[in-house]
Amino acid sequence: MKSIDVELVKSNMLPMLASQRFYASWKAFIRELVLNAIDACNVRQALEWSWGTEFLEMEQANQMREVRQIYEPRIDITYDSTNRILTVEDNGIGINEYDLKHYVAKIGESYYTSSDFENQQLQYEPFSYYGIGLSSCFTVSKAILIESKKDRVINTAWNVSNPQDTAPVMAKWFGESGQIEYVISQRQTPGTRITIPIKPSYAPYIDMAFIVKTINHYMLTIPIPIHVKYDVEEKCIYKPKVQWNYPLNELVGMNVIRVENNLLEGYVAIYHPKHRGYFQKSTLYQQGVLVTESTDVLGLKPAWIDNFSYQLNIKTRFLNINISRDGAAFDEKLIELRQYIGQIIIDAFGQSPLTLGQYLSDGRSRLVCEYEAENELISRSIRVIVYLKEREVEVPIKTVINGFTGRRIKLAFMQRALFAHYRENYPYDYGQFIDKYDIIVFEQNIRAFWQFMTPYITSMEYVMGDMPGIIYTDVSADLTVAKTAASYRNDYVLRPEYYDLDPVFCLVSNELTDPMELVINTHNRNAMLLQRAEKYKKVRIARAVIIENIKQRILGNASRWNSIIDFGGELVHQYELEKPMSLQAQWCLERDFPDEINAYIAKTFTDREIADYGLTSLYFTRKDFIKWWMAP
Repeated sequence: MKSIDVELVKSNMLPMLASQRFYASWKAFIRELVLNAIDACNVRQALEWSWGTEFLEMEQANQMREVRQIYEPRIDITYDSTNRILTVEDNGIGINEYDLKHYVAKIGESYYTSSDFENQQLQYEPFSYYGIGLSSCFTVSKAILIESKKDRVINTAWNVSNPQDTAPVMAKWFGESGQIEYVISQRQTPGTRITIPIKPSYAPYIDMAFIVKTINHYMLTIPIPIHVKYDVEEKCIYKPKVQWNYPLNELVGMNVIRVENNLLEGYVAIYHPKHRGYFQKSTLYQQGVLVTESTDVLGLKPAWIDNFSYQLNIKTRFLNINISRDGAAFDEKLIELRQYIGQIIIDAFGQSPLTLGQYLSDGRSRLVCEYEAENELISRSIRVIVYLKEREVEVPIKTVINGFTGRRIKLAFMQRALFAHYRENYPYDYGQFIDKYDIIVFEQNIRAFWQFMTPYITSMEYVMGDMPGIIYTDVSADLTVAKTAASYRNDYVLRPEYYDLDPVFCLVSNELTDPMELVINTHNRNAMLLQRAEKYKKVRIARAVIIENIKQRILGNASRWNSIIDFGGELVHQYELEKPMSLQAQWCLERDFPDEINAYIAKTFTDREIADYGLTSLYFTRKDFIKWWMAP
């Protein structure tokens, strides 16, 4: 067996890391320089604290602090527009020759994940992790100048076991050559200064507003004062605490849930569509640094809520942030955060779940999710109207399921207006119907109801009554064993298949998925022939013309028709009627309508086309349509 060693081509890696193919925006270099500076200052501050004073009495501590000035971290950003020179300087811990060789020059090797850092046992969780941030400067510059001096606190803290060199260094890093040249310098003050000459193509975009806006964009908090100087203009940015702009919570149809715990801070908001303008797009931060502000690219929005927004900061290093810091890994940590957000909603609405129902869809989109605790809340939040024990009641879906747990039952779905029509006009037939079913479910939130009933449904089929206009859905359900809705969330169907010994070509049901959607019965001989030949454009057009003619006759059943009209395809998708569609469809077709379809087919296709398309036996009769559709 032969083997090959896998290698990274250094000449290709640096240009890739220093480009917008890697970073979502060229502005990321400012974020990376600021985070490096904050880390350096925070490490020095942690070491200053561990200088030994925490083990002394207060008086002794004060005496020792007189020997060394109290450390005040500071970051300075300076831009000289004339020479296009940007400088970021901090008074942090600094770097030495060892750091330059082992961390700066080794892309992907981070000091903050090394044993050198871990051995210091500092109570600080740094931002830096991957060891590539400095290379982002090559997006806007061809070279980097590094001037730094290690602070002596690195050797005086109580937990230092391996003294380090504090000699200052100055290094030039040329991006194209991939080399770093350095010398021992004369710098006197601890800290690091990064200087980069900005490429001419980027210089016009950089001014005071750009620098301040970019820092505020990426940083939710700025724990260390950043002094920005653009030529002679100066400004200080400092945000030690999170400042949330909470939306108004007094409006009806808006619920803002404030979040403050060991992991998260911020808010999540649930609202009606009319209040969408009150909310910014969802934004997620970690340790005060922007993770994403894209439209729920991480999938943290519960899919069962239509209008949902969040502004959240993860206080600790919890998510595994992408190497480019533009998002997070889709792993178990992200799933855990999604569940955490779901739990926030459960805690807010658990005691009064019906108040959540106003923010949920009626089931047109998926409501059942993979988290059973959320499904429990949803099923308690959405109410359906049912006919049970000779009266109509409005109850949560969960109540219906719990009420029949341990039983096998028969259900019927029928539009409420159709049910009233049935009861009033056909009392004898209605009596037989009502004796057959344990519960009748009406159209309010019927889609949501079927989603939660999916685990228990054993059969589902259309029933066309002998009485004109009566169409409903017959359902058998087995609730003898409790099941989780999450396991069946991909099996949900709203519409049953239609089976009959002599099946009709199509029907209109009252499910309200699409008000003028005809249900084409795939078991009908003519429907099967047209479906098999769908790859031919001419067949698709003819099928659409037939369907559109049926729709037009249903909506305009007071008009008289005598031929098939080519409307150019399907047109009608919405309508406004005061009665159920199945009642509207009574006597909608002229008695010779099948002959009109056959004449249209003969006119549209040549004999050769009919043979080639497999339509030789395509022929419509009155039996292809519901008998009470045909005019007397």
